[in-house]
Amino acid sequence: MMGVLSLEYIRSKQGILKVAQLVILLVAFTCVRSTWYNNFYAFGFFEAVTLGYSITVAVFLFLTVFGVPKKALCVNWKIAEFVFDTLGFIFISTGSIVAAVKTYETPILVAASVCGLLASYLSVVSVILSFVAARQSQSVDTPV
Repeated sequence: MMGVLSLEYIRSKQGILKVAQLVILLVAFTCVRSTWYNNFYAFGFFEAVTLGYSITVAVFLFLTVFGVPKKALCVNWKIAEFVFDTLGFIFISTGSIVAAVKTYETPILVAASVCGLLASYLSVVSVILSFVAARQSQSVDTPV
């Protein structure tokens, strides 16, 4: 069974960031979902963004753990992760800022928006690491 799983990514900086993002996004989603404020448009958007991005992170982790990037060489996975994290940052930070403005001083909604902002910070760190990894692989691939 261990031959099928590739756990190097989970043990790397990027993998730890992805797992942390997944946990924090699920906490943010649960915080908003557990209140009656989720009927408002701002929190509906926040719910959709956190749930959608957490599902995307989970699918990316699933594919990476089962070694799909090593088998599907037609996709540049470092650039795909860079784009994925950049879009995630844009949507999560937008949803978190809107949720922070509309918290109505409710502690659980404040916690949800803080979790969203923390997840967007982790996305920025992941974008930086993806950019560095993509640049290093590009400099190794192209002869000078």
